[in-house]
Amino acid sequence: METLTDSLTDALSERVDKLVQARKVPLGWGSPLLSVTPTCIAIRQLAVQLEALENAVRAVALEVQKLSAHQGEVLEEAARGAPSRPHPLK
Repeated sequence: METLTDSLTDALSERVDKLVQARKVPLGWGSPLLSVTPTCIAIRQLAVQLEALENAVRAVALEVQKLSAHQGEVLEEAARGAPSRPHPLK
């Protein structure tokens, strides 16, 4: 049985994959990993990859922040004896 953590991890992984997806391009002319690629093109491709990674890191940070805030609220409510609320990312 899949747990809430597993489903959140899968959903977040899918979002990050979409954001970073850019670099599933096969090695060929224009790839920044090949020495035959002109420097200006390689730099442009690397900049695109970097931007995708920055966006993915921001998405992960936001999800972690939401989860952390929710966990803190749940713990506070549990300490007061209040019923728990549904998870915000469900």
